[in-house]
Parts: sequence; structure tokens; C-alpha cells
Amino acid sequence: MTENADLQSVLDRAAAGGRITAGEALELYRSAPLHALGAAADAVRRRRYAGTEHIATYIIERNINYTNACVTACKFCAFYAPPKSEKVWTRGLDDILRRCAETVELGGTQIMFQGGHHPDYGVEYYEEHFAAIKAAFPQLVIHSLGASEVDHMARISGVSAEEAIRRIHAAGLDSFAGAGAELLPARPRTAIAPLKESGERWLEIMEL
Repeated sequence: MTENADLQSVLDRAAAGGRITAGEALELYRSAPLHALGAAADAVRRRRYAGTEHIATYIIERNINYTNACVTACKFCAFYAPPKSEKVWTRGLDDILRRCAETVELGGTQIMFQGGHHPDYGVEYYEEHFAAIKAAFPQLVIHSLGASEVDHMARISGVSAEEAIRRIHAAGLDSFAGAGAELLPARPRTAIAPLKESGERWLEIMEL
């Protein structure tokens, strides 16, 4: 039996509702052909929601990166640049609004405002930008940030996490994306992101 046939056998079993082992799941993740994996997932969805209309929906969203400057320096991140690096860039508000306009023109309904932990960006920065986006494009959902950004902006502005959340929500943030939860247990989180808030603090902020 070929490797693809072996993988298809596992996919067929999973699609029919059977159990697969952790090893088989890992092998599917690493090697399963995308279309075959999608077909198996669709079979599971159809079985689970039998009797309903077989319609899978999606949204059109755009990620807008506002800066790559970051003081957190996570070891796994290839996006950030140290704040004093000549590789640092920031995107101006006009450029951000232009990208929002393009999103709307393409039928987009949501944006993900995403970037580094800039040493100068406190709550005020996010208030200004979210308010400007909502004023220009009230139909756009702002699904962005997470506990790490809240912890950082609150520290920069000298306010509590609760106040930071209240203010950015009032300015236009609709929902958190939950960023910064790569690994929450203390040992691996400290190893890969020693300057980030603890896993306990991340959960605490997300539960506010």
C-alpha cells in the first residue's frame, strides 16, 4: 500500500466518525493532501449537522500590520524588529484607512489590526486609530489584539487593564482575537517569550 493510500485510509476512518491516534493525526498534519483533508473535514461537518442546509460560510477579512517594532522579542517571531533597529517601520493612519477602504471595496467585513508591542504605543494610540476606522467605515468589524497588547498598552499609559479594555472598546474595538496564547504553561512560555506576560496574566486579562 502506498503512503497516500495509507493516509486516505486514515482520512476515510475519521470522516466516518472513527477514532484516529495522535500519531495518525500528526501524519495527516504533515503529509495529507489538502483537498483530501478538506473532503474528510466536510464529510464530518455534513454528518454532524445533518438535517440542516449544507452551507459553509466565511468572512472576508484583512490583516493590517501597523508596526513591526516590538519590545517583547519572542524567540519564535520572524516579524518583529527591536525598536531602535533600522529595520523598524510604522504604518501611518492614512495608509491604514486606505487599506480599510480596499477591504470594503473587495467585500470585506472585518479587519485584524495586528503589530508589535511598540514602546510608545499606549491606549491613546489604539483609541485614535480604532475611532478613525469606525468613523470612516462603521460597517467594518474590528476583531483585533489580545491580552498581550492590552497588558502592554496599559503599562505604557499607566492605567489598569480594565480601563484599557473599556477605552479601546468604546473607541471601536468589537472583539479580541486572542493573540499571544502561543503557549501558556510557565516553562515553555518563559523559554520562548521571556519578556511576555505570564500565562496566568494572559488568562486573567482575557476573562475581564
